[in-house]
Amino acid sequence: MPTVSVIMSVYNGRRYLEESIDSVLKQQFGDFEFLIHDDGSTDNTAEIVQAKKDARIKFSRAEQNQGLFPILNKLIAQANGKYIRLWSYDDIMKPHCLAAMVEFYERRPEAGFCYCARDSIDASGKITPCEREEKTPTIISPEIAAQIMLYYGCIAGNISTVMIKKAILDEMQGFRDQLCQSADFDMWVRITEKYPIGFIRQPLIFLRTHPAQFSRWNKAILDMMKQNYPIYETLLKRMPAELTSYARQYLNRRLYVQYFRYMISSIAKGQLSTASAIFGELRKQKKTFYLFWLWLATLGGRIFMPRPKFND
Repeated sequence: MPTVSVIMSVYNGRRYLEESIDSVLKQQFGDFEFLIHDDGSTDNTAEIVQAKKDARIKFSRAEQNQGLFPILNKLIAQANGKYIRLWSYDDIMKPHCLAAMVEFYERRPEAGFCYCARDSIDASGKITPCEREEKTPTIISPEIAAQIMLYYGCIAGNISTVMIKKAILDEMQGFRDQLCQSADFDMWVRITEKYPIGFIRQPLIFLRTHPAQFSRWNKAILDMMKQNYPIYETLLKRMPAELTSYARQYLNRRLYVQYFRYMISSIAKGQLSTASAIFGELRKQKKTFYLFWLWLATLGGRIFMPRPKFND
């Protein structure tokens, strides 16, 4: 029974896949299994994985693409490790990543999951060190986690930063895979209703940024709006009573003005179907007239923006 199960779904990952796999196989902490699933790739993803002769790799393949979260749920069900290390095929683990995360979990077993800081790497391999001064506490209480997520969104930022107890994933009955864009955000919100979470300040991975990600984000914006709205409503209910009104105003002025600006941008680009769909979502939430004036008054969300306000 390995201590860690690293799980990864791949779709057409040819460009970055081998480097990502090698970074896992070269970990200083060796007590892990590596579950890799090819989610209907049309490139040579399968050949790249099968060329790796390492007994820790367990490879599976589907002919039809099923999407990230249904595959992660299947891999979680197959995993034997105490801890599940979520991973993406275009990112790179630093050699001490697994060791540091297991050590953290052994010292702070109360954490529902833990996530780490990250450096960035672009499509050409240029590295940008993490320079932000982190004020996030090492152990984040459910109360503070709710406030962080309302103001900043998905707390872990990316699944590649996360290690989580398999028992807790089982307790949560996995990701809600009908949320094709926001199942991870939803999962962190559900976990933090019951458990604190851990943050490792040390950057343990290189998180890849490349043009294909932005293209996918543009296509996903409407799904994100639909799926994130009830998540934010849940977080609003968890805010301290004295901050609820301020938090709602913050969402309107920070988040929904950005959606309105994206709608205007879509009109300018001639993407009328996208603009119409966004307008329809904002109209359902009865925000269009209010957001129009906010958009004008803040120059499209560029000035007079509120700052997060916390209550410990």
